[in-house]
Amino acid sequence: MLDSRVTSRLSAPHIATSHLGEISDAPAESHWRKILRSGDSLITVRDIKAASPNYKVKNRRNYDFARYVLPVAETDIKEQKYLSKQSSTDEKVVLTEAASLSSGSTLAPDIPSGGDKQDNGKNRLVNLDVISTEEAEFQARVLKEFCTIAEFKNNLGIPSGELKSLDGDALEQLESCLSIDDQNTPDSWIPRSPELLRLTGKHPLNAEPNQLRLFEAGLITPTKLHFVRNHAAVPQLNWETHTFSVYSDPPDILSKPRQFTMYELTSGAFKVIEIPVTMGCDGNRRKEVNMVKRTVGFNWTASGVSTALWRGVPVCDILLACRVRDTPPEERWYLNFEGADEPADGPYATAIPLSHAMNPANDVILAFGMNGRVLHPDHGYPVRVIIPGYVGGRQIKWLKKMWVSKQPNMSYYHIWDNKVLPSFIDSKNHPLAKTFFEDESTACWEQTLQSFICKPAHDERIMLLDASSYEKTYTVGGIAFNGGGERIERVELSLDGGKTWKYCFRHFLESPLRRVQYSNVWVRPSHSVCRHGDKYWAWIFWSCDVKVREMVDAFEIVVRAHDKKKNFQPEHITWNLTGMMNNAWYRVRSNVIHDPNTPVSILQFQHPVAPGEAAGGWMKPPADEAPQTNDSLSKLPTYSLEEIAKHDKTDDAWIILDNKVYDVTSVLSWHPGGAKSILMYAGKATVDVTIEYNAIHDNYAHMRRDEGLIGTLSKEGVEVMQADSLRAAEKLAELKAQRKGLALQPDVFVPAKLVRRKQVTADSSLYTFELPRHPNGTHGALGLPVGRHIQTALHFQDQAVFRSYTPVRPVLPSEEDGTFDLLVKTYMPLNGTVVSPGGTISNYLDCMEEGEEIDIRGPSGSITYKGRGEFDIDGKPFHFNKINLVSGGSGLTPHWQLIRTILSDPEDETQISLINSNKTYSDIWMRSALEGYAEEHPERFKIWNILSFAPSDKNLKHSVGRLAKAIMMEHFYPSGPGVGTFLCGPVGLIEDAAVPVLQELGFEDGRSIFAF
Repeated sequence: MLDSRVTSRLSAPHIATSHLGEISDAPAESHWRKILRSGDSLITVRDIKAASPNYKVKNRRNYDFARYVLPVAETDIKEQKYLSKQSSTDEKVVLTEAASLSSGSTLAPDIPSGGDKQDNGKNRLVNLDVISTEEAEFQARVLKEFCTIAEFKNNLGIPSGELKSLDGDALEQLESCLSIDDQNTPDSWIPRSPELLRLTGKHPLNAEPNQLRLFEAGLITPTKLHFVRNHAAVPQLNWETHTFSVYSDPPDILSKPRQFTMYELTSGAFKVIEIPVTMGCDGNRRKEVNMVKRTVGFNWTASGVSTALWRGVPVCDILLACRVRDTPPEERWYLNFEGADEPADGPYATAIPLSHAMNPANDVILAFGMNGRVLHPDHGYPVRVIIPGYVGGRQIKWLKKMWVSKQPNMSYYHIWDNKVLPSFIDSKNHPLAKTFFEDESTACWEQTLQSFICKPAHDERIMLLDASSYEKTYTVGGIAFNGGGERIERVELSLDGGKTWKYCFRHFLESPLRRVQYSNVWVRPSHSVCRHGDKYWAWIFWSCDVKVREMVDAFEIVVRAHDKKKNFQPEHITWNLTGMMNNAWYRVRSNVIHDPNTPVSILQFQHPVAPGEAAGGWMKPPADEAPQTNDSLSKLPTYSLEEIAKHDKTDDAWIILDNKVYDVTSVLSWHPGGAKSILMYAGKATVDVTIEYNAIHDNYAHMRRDEGLIGTLSKEGVEVMQADSLRAAEKLAELKAQRKGLALQPDVFVPAKLVRRKQVTADSSLYTFELPRHPNGTHGALGLPVGRHIQTALHFQDQAVFRSYTPVRPVLPSEEDGTFDLLVKTYMPLNGTVVSPGGTISNYLDCMEEGEEIDIRGPSGSITYKGRGEFDIDGKPFHFNKINLVSGGSGLTPHWQLIRTILSDPEDETQISLINSNKTYSDIWMRSALEGYAEEHPERFKIWNILSFAPSDKNLKHSVGRLAKAIMMEHFYPSGPGVGTFLCGPVGLIEDAAVPVLQELGFEDGRSIFAF
């Protein structure tokens, strides 16, 4: 352990305030990290936790639902150099917790040749056609739209009050739960909405919402639905400690370089504005381009765009405060930005013309607020760059430094990303590729003119019941936006391939919000789309009413927009290597489906591509595009399900994970969750093992798993597994429906706040956690079935670390009060004969402050007690009149649930016999309660204690030593019909001592022997 001289220096880093001269952006290295690297002393979770303040507990307004992260990987602690130096203890047992597995345009009327003649001194048109009722209604709507635009007031950008905390509409704007998909990644701590469709696997996150969902969410996109583009893990930054530097290269361009803290940026020294801005990825609609010919980029549909209220400080004000020089008229200077993330190809940095940033009318800001709260981690927390009207790739997140230069930076992402090359450049290896990538003319700067259809949605269907169905009106709707602040002047819809066009009505952001005081005047902040008289930074929605019969007759529904220069979107896609800036006409095709079994027809709509990574859409990939294969996997043998089924024994165990076959025989002897947790899946064709594995295993497990890779699943086997995947999805949906309204959920982690801690033994504590409350303020309910456990997660630098625990309260429904209790033994660090950093999770819990959080999900486990002797075990029903319980130390907790449930029901006649093993008398958990039950219900419950050391002067039924056959024969119900034995404790106690003897006594694994 570190002595006081070391731990006294393990404190939070000092944050430098503004200073002159050269700026260093390298953070000071933590003292514990130096020791960890050098191996001079033992570093534990306790040391790092003490040196890493959880600022969220004290300053909740500065954070959203993102979790606290301990800035170290668990493997760095377990494999630190100091441990390897202790050569004399290499063979010693290291104590840790065990992880559980458990025109075409519309023509104007012709004007007669005499129409420009004067008549009584007035100009007038003659011979106008009589306007119809329908045309008059249309004219009224158009005039109303024109008046709305004419009445736009300039948006002053006044922030609507202080940034909000996690109340009010927080759950409408933000996701509070953690996805299991992120738990084995460095982003385990970030809540992400399940409504975001992931486009590049689990990590890093690149995701978009469903197109219809984006549209229905409204003109301001909720934060949780905003598209996400990440190139690497999200930096784990704190408001209190993050800084960014502002300087120039060469230095004489900026006479006062500074390093800013978030406090300095937001404390009032600078004007703050809040404006709605639409941001879209350069690769938006690339999935369509990939259907023409494969590009180098992944698939975005039209949903890679969103609009949010961004709050921040104008960049021009920051630069003026740093005394930036005027750019000489004959020169072109640049403003460079770099983020704190660490992508594979170096820092993500880019540049824009300095003149653009210095023009206040361009509203370039350093944003620290999004939709009324601090930035979400995926969107640049705590500070990012917003450049209205520009493509997303220029708007750096997690700003680390900003500098002025005479040439743009030469970072990989500035040169090789966010570019549109001529179509003949079909590879980055093309002889001319480098020439074009390095030239500024190919760079994507401002957004391109864009529109697309959201409604009807992809695969939407309209029932054509009778003739009247064809005469109904349907409102086609969608989104349009433009770059450079230019307004969308018109949106048009065609149902005849572009021969004629219908006028679409535009819908704009409304402006009234609550009044605020601004420069001693009460005003109403405006979130109108108009800034500086003619800047429109936000998208519009559009709509057009058509008859259903028109859509039935149409081959496709086409939309296009045009800007103030009267430029229209192009008719067709122009392929380019990066697949960026696709803004061709958006086309939705309709098809009438005739059901031969009924007279009813159905009108079905197909977008060019299906949402996210799903297959479908009327566009098809090129016929000559070969499927991508993994060369290393293609060299491995394939196995049928019949062959895999033969390998289901202790000395020969194969499992299927993600359609790959693994020989896990060697793992059985050391697996922390015991051999049974693996053998239950050996030889079986089920995706349950993949789901369970991905939910609880870490990167070390992945490495050991890959050592056992022996082949891949046959084509027929994959088809069976796909069918089983559908079964698993249906099972999950059913379980979620059953658990609706309960805090504990099977597919997401929810936060639980520590509200109380009580030490119950020398090395064990009772932790009380509060569940999230319902939106109406009432407390949540755990709803944990008896016999099941919860999976806890704590967040480390590289991933979440999991452990499974069985709460000791609530057990009965009447005990649900919005909290739960975990009784946990702390495996303290050792630095003597045996050297160990101790248990990761137990030490973390022991160091937690009230108000800090853990994450939980569940129910986990395969044993459920349904009451009055009825069990559900691995999906099969069992009935036991008598049950034996083998417990060791902290393994008592699931047994406690059984005992309390059975003995609290006077009609439950199940008899229980418990053998409880501990080191000392004081180590026995819930001793008084157990003894009380034994005295109160002698016919239903009996207990025998086994201790390593005899108690002194204690009246306790016990024996000294280890669990032995004689003890079980004396105290357990003998094997027979209706008798079951349940086990929970250390592997040595269960697999080495208990199971062999129980089998001798006639009990059978899987029939009358079960392990929690």
